[in-house]
Amino acid sequence: MKHIGLTIAGTRYEIKLEDEFADFVIEDLGKSGINFRTDNKAEKLLKAYLHLAKESSSHEDEIELLIDTLDGL
Repeated sequence: MKHIGLTIAGTRYEIKLEDEFADFVIEDLGKSGINFRTDNKAEKLLKAYLHLAKESSSHEDEIELLIDTLDGL
C-alpha cells in the first residue's frame, strides 16, 4: 500500500492505495498537470477527471465493437 498526498485549493488529502494502482494514479494525474508537492486548483483536477472519463468512454466503445465483432463470427 502507498500513501498519496494531494493538495487542492488549500486542502490536503491523504489516501492509501494499492501499489500498482497508486503508480497509475500518480502517472496519470502527473500527465494532467497535477502536482503532488504544491497546491492545485480544482480546475486542474476536474480536467484530469474529464480526461480519464473520455478515455474510459473510448475504451467502452472499443470493447462494445470487439464484442459485436466476436458475436458476428
